[in-house]
Amino acid sequence: MSTIFANRSKIITEMMKFSFNHRAFYCYLGMSVWIFFLITVMYKYMSLGEETIAAKKIVRNEYLSKSDAKFRRIYLRACNPPDSIVRGSEGVVDSDTWMLQGALVVTRHGDRGPLTHLKNGDKLPCDADPVSPLLKSYEEFVANSSSTGRAWWVSVAGPFHNFPSLPARAPGTRCALGQLTPRGILQMITVGNILKEAYGDKLNLEAAEPQGKKDTGEVISYSTRYRRTYQSLVGLWWGAARGAAGARAAPAREAHSVAFCFRDCACAAHHALNKKINTQAKNRLESHPAIKELVSKLSKVLFESQEHPDADVVRDALLAYMCHDAALPCTEKPKPPSKPKLSLDKKHKKFRPNTIPSRKILDVDIDTLNMELDYINNQMDFNNEIGRKARDIIGKYYDSKKVPLDFDAQMEREKLLYYQQRYLDNADGYEDVVIVKKNLDADFNFPNDARMDTDFDEDYKEPTPESSEDFCIKKEHVMSLFAYLEWSYRQEIKNVHNRRRGLLVAYGLIHNIVQNMIRMISENKPKFVVYSGHDKTLQALILALGLHNYQHYNIQYASRMIFEVYRKKDLRDEFKFTKRKAIAQDFYFRVVYNGEDVTNKLSFCKSRQNVVMKVVDPIDDVKIYNTYLCPIENIVRFIHDDYFASFNVTNFKDACASYGNSKHIY
Repeated sequence: MSTIFANRSKIITEMMKFSFNHRAFYCYLGMSVWIFFLITVMYKYMSLGEETIAAKKIVRNEYLSKSDAKFRRIYLRACNPPDSIVRGSEGVVDSDTWMLQGALVVTRHGDRGPLTHLKNGDKLPCDADPVSPLLKSYEEFVANSSSTGRAWWVSVAGPFHNFPSLPARAPGTRCALGQLTPRGILQMITVGNILKEAYGDKLNLEAAEPQGKKDTGEVISYSTRYRRTYQSLVGLWWGAARGAAGARAAPAREAHSVAFCFRDCACAAHHALNKKINTQAKNRLESHPAIKELVSKLSKVLFESQEHPDADVVRDALLAYMCHDAALPCTEKPKPPSKPKLSLDKKHKKFRPNTIPSRKILDVDIDTLNMELDYINNQMDFNNEIGRKARDIIGKYYDSKKVPLDFDAQMEREKLLYYQQRYLDNADGYEDVVIVKKNLDADFNFPNDARMDTDFDEDYKEPTPESSEDFCIKKEHVMSLFAYLEWSYRQEIKNVHNRRRGLLVAYGLIHNIVQNMIRMISENKPKFVVYSGHDKTLQALILALGLHNYQHYNIQYASRMIFEVYRKKDLRDEFKFTKRKAIAQDFYFRVVYNGEDVTNKLSFCKSRQNVVMKVVDPIDDVKIYNTYLCPIENIVRFIHDDYFASFNVTNFKDACASYGNSKHIY
């Protein structure tokens, strides 16, 4: 028994010795447990902080809220933010079998200010925030190219002489009416980067021969006479060719119509078709009284004055808020009455009711704007009636302290010149001058220019009185309006009258595209052609090419349609096994719209002659999809033989004449 107790005491003694000899070990073990506990607590605290910050961001920017997938889809589809513009199937073919011969690009300009005067529209934040490094580099490039306040490519004589190279950034003109925004420039630079990645090395865009006087050279550029389209063209070229952008933009040709109709512009059928299509659009809105009421309410909140509420005009106004992350507006309660303001009506000089506030339209009254333009266009006769009224009105509203009118008056002179060339020379089909002028404004895509058809005093409209009831535009209202418009676009793209109008409007552009394709084949140049246009440009082109997807018809900012021309690399004779010259059957083309290959969806490229190949996505190596090539003979045959088949005629002139009679459409 004593032996057992002795052994126990011995064991305890040994354990105590071990414990004292390993105190350092236990100390390290305890510290490790404590440090692990601290790290766990801190990680949980930091995660909670990040979630709180993310929640704050979502509250601050409701448009990009991940919780509202439907609204986010609308935002991405309508606004096309720069970070969502990525390369698709541009230039993606089997390079071992096919050689790129050239490319033709039709674009819509980037993000712009609204086309209609909005309440407090001058306070919309159209500046890109935060400033992108890419945009900053472009602004530095323009600044370094500007020795006299203007970039050198607009200092030379030409249709775009003295155009500003960058959007206005003055505090009062951050969202100038119809002008390109910094975000719009960034969108076009991003598109240019895509073109550089897809075609830069293959076509040697940076060192290509510049455009000549008669559209010679390896690169050719066209733009309508709008600041937003020309600035978009320069931004695109900077993205595609960097330092060579100025040399590409300086010799750019002017397109006298948003349709790029070139020599095939005047058409008596345009007015009859427009009238029919507009009537159908009005009837569609009338058939949806809830949407019509919504459009009316939104119009009262958004616009300075009301004539006829239009869903597309309201959509354009809403984009000015959505695409620039601005809070959706509410009705403003009438301010206390101030000093009464005399009406502009000279026949009945009366005071305006105190319940109607004075208008603020970017510091320039719309009627003053119209009178100034008429004054400019009639300056050869200073004593006529319009000239006298213009001097009176302009003198009353302008003073030296106001910011100069940010409007391209030279554009108006060009419109009158175009009016004379296009319509007065073809006066047989235009007996009504009012109709001609309305057609003219439609051709120039200038809905904001409410030019007067009669006397100014008779046409003057008082601003819309403020609504007494409070109404705030909400995301649900926007989603309802856009859902209706998507349904309306589905009807428009299937409308036979709309398709025929598209064929007539786009004929000149498609004819020019095919001519350049043939030159690429026969003369090996041009290599690259750019048409910087508008949504109306692409809409007509989509209809004429036979595309049926309504999402294609709903044109985003900075949209692009690219025609790629390819030639077979292997030109060996099948029998002699020797190299031969290229023939027409060796050339193919494909059409890519916003990164999507739509070649097999064209009305004239659905035959078995198409070449189908599997290619790897340039962004995602795992993704493999089909791409298509259509024989170039198909588009040549389409423009020369089959284009006017639906009119039962063979040429543009006969199509316009036969369809110009109202009996054909009513």
